[in-house]
Amino acid sequence: MIEFKNATKKYGERFVLDNVSLSIQGGAWVWLTGASGAGKTTLIHALIGAVQLTEGEVLVDGYAINKLDTAALQEYRRKLGIVFQDYKLLPNKTVFENVAFAMEVCGYSDKQIAQRVPEVLATVGLADARHHFPHMLSGGEKQRCAIARALIHEPRLIIADEPTGNLDPTTAEEIVELLLKLHIKGATVIFATHNLSLIERYKKERIHVEGGKVQS
Repeated sequence: MIEFKNATKKYGERFVLDNVSLSIQGGAWVWLTGASGAGKTTLIHALIGAVQLTEGEVLVDGYAINKLDTAALQEYRRKLGIVFQDYKLLPNKTVFENVAFAMEVCGYSDKQIAQRVPEVLATVGLADARHHFPHMLSGGEKQRCAIARALIHEPRLIIADEPTGNLDPTTAEEIVELLLKLHIKGATVIFATHNLSLIERYKKERIHVEGGKVQS
C-alpha cells in the first residue's frame, strides 16, 4: 500500500505538489499522467525519497518514507525497481557489468552475481547481448538493460518514469509488455507517461496530475 497524505512541496511561493492525498493498492498497475511541470516527477521523487516534502507524508506499507534516515532510505531504495527515460547506463561497462554493478555496490559475492545476472538478462531478452556495450544497443535494448538492472533485487515496487519516451511505438509496446509480465507476478507498477495510445491500449488505473494536484 502506497499513501500520499496531504503531500505538499513548495519552491518559494510556487506549489509543485499541492496537498496531494491518494492511495495505491499493492499489486496495482497505475498510469501516472500530466503535462511537463504538472508535478508527476516530483510525486515520483517524493516516493523514492529524493525530494523532501514541505508538508505531509508518503507512506509505503506503513513506513513514512520522508522521515527515514540516510541508511534506512538507502535500504528502502534497494528494494525498488526504478527505470528512467534516459536509461542511465554506464557507458564503459557491458550489459552484464551494468546489471552486475547494482549487486556489487550492495556487497553481493561474485558467485551470487554470476548466478543472478544471467537469470535477469534472460528475463528481459538480453542473454545474447551480455558482452555488448551501451553504444552497441538499440534504444529498446538499452531500456531492457535498465529494466534488468532495476529487477536485480526482485522489487515488489517498480517505478517507471517515462521509460518509453525515446522509443518508437512498437518498441514502446514491447517494454510495456515486459513490465506487464512482472506486474502479473505481483509487482506494483507506477508508470509515468505522456503516451495516450499506450493508456488506451492497456486499460489500467490512471492518476492525472495537473498544477500540483491530482485531478482524476
